[in-house]
Amino acid sequence: MVSLADAAESAPVRDGRAVELLGLSLQFTGRDAIAVPVPPSGTAAAPFTLKEGTEYRAVVRFRVDGPFVTGLKVLDVRSRSGAELGVREVMLGDFRRGGPYELALPPERVPSGPRARGVYDVYAALVDGDGHVLDRRDYRFEIRKDW
Repeated sequence: MVSLADAAESAPVRDGRAVELLGLSLQFTGRDAIAVPVPPSGTAAAPFTLKEGTEYRAVVRFRVDGPFVTGLKVLDVRSRSGAELGVREVMLGDFRRGGPYELALPPERVPSGPRARGVYDVYAALVDGDGHVLDRRDYRFEIRKDW
């Protein structure tokens, strides 16, 4: 059986179920939000900085170009130095054609401590209920002691 993380490594499906990831941002209490630089598929972005131990909420923006999508999930796979560290999967729901839709994900905390500091590679994928990858974008961040 193929996991969602493995499926998300494949190319996005473009067969009428098209969903386009328009943007990602991170919201913090007492600090301005960070717009995550999400370049077009196949290009790399410079890492942005996150302060260790900070709590944030990711916000995903997308548009549905096909007639509808059911069981839409956002999948966030993080790796460091080539080793996969974790997968976060959040169910978004069912959506009809249109948008842009903007949804805030449950809060998370940036890892802390000397071992957590460094550059992480992440790919965010929008996956339908059948496990098809509808859009995928790669980005990078660096955990530091301070902003």
